[in-house]
Amino acid sequence: MNTFLHYKLKLNLKQKLQIYNQKILVGISGGQDSLCLLQLLTDLKQQYKLRLGIIYIDHQLRYDTEINNKHIINIAKQYNIPSYIYQLERSDYTENHLRNLRYQVFIKTAYLNNYQLIATAHHIDDQIETCLYHLIRGSSIDGLNSLNWYRYINENIKIIRPILNFKKSEIMWFCRYYNLPIWSDYTNSSYIYTRNRIRQELIPYLQSYFNHNFQKHISNFLDLAYLDTEYLRQNTIKIYLLIKHPKLMAINTTILLKQHLTLQFRILRLFFYHNLKLNIPYSLIKNIIFIINNNTEKAIPYQNIIIIYQTPWIYIT
Repeated sequence: MNTFLHYKLKLNLKQKLQIYNQKILVGISGGQDSLCLLQLLTDLKQQYKLRLGIIYIDHQLRYDTEINNKHIINIAKQYNIPSYIYQLERSDYTENHLRNLRYQVFIKTAYLNNYQLIATAHHIDDQIETCLYHLIRGSSIDGLNSLNWYRYINENIKIIRPILNFKKSEIMWFCRYYNLPIWSDYTNSSYIYTRNRIRQELIPYLQSYFNHNFQKHISNFLDLAYLDTEYLRQNTIKIYLLIKHPKLMAINTTILLKQHLTLQFRILRLFFYHNLKLNIPYSLIKNIIFIINNNTEKAIPYQNIIIIYQTPWIYIT
């Protein structure tokens, strides 16, 4: 039976994502969000000619981890699809580091098993929570909008978020309607994690005392911000490819200085990341632009590199 969420997902696939005849690795936890996504994709599997697999990462941070692993194995048997279950060594890493580890394992598994898509069950509440999390920590507009419909890893693998516009209340209804075997993660209630406090205290407070349509307005803002940042990203890449040196780690500043200040910042940031996988701070980029504008030939040491400006080139040595 098709529910309104099936139709909502089909509309997302028509307007935002292409998954027809694809092999999809679905990240699951056993919770409501991921099982909702898995059930929806299973229901559409024949219509869209999908080949599904599931992946679960156990960080061994909970006392019920072994029971949860068995629960994931049972889900894979129930849906009759391949499963990839990894148990990582217990550590005291931060939330962000653990999240990065998960994605590294997702991507490696997808690559080794020829999955074209990695699907995660992020929804609109996650998107708003992530926006506030980055805003509080200090972030650029790109960071505020880090949860998008899709992200290319390389030419063969893409991360997709098919239910990004679903509400948590809709997902909860769907899970009850289908009587899905949900495994509740008690750590989602722990205030040790900043995101939990944002989800359970800050967002309800903003809705109650400032604007009950708060989530909708933030979501609309993020949609518009994504269009703006995507336009800037495309122009940044285009200009960077035009001004980078064909052999050396260098860029020509003649064309760079003709660009808007926003593009200058983005091009310089891309220059360092492309060559050194280095995210340099705002203050350093600001200093480099000041030196270029004043045509002051100078060498700037930073970590284990030296940034040299010799008109009209910026070099990294």
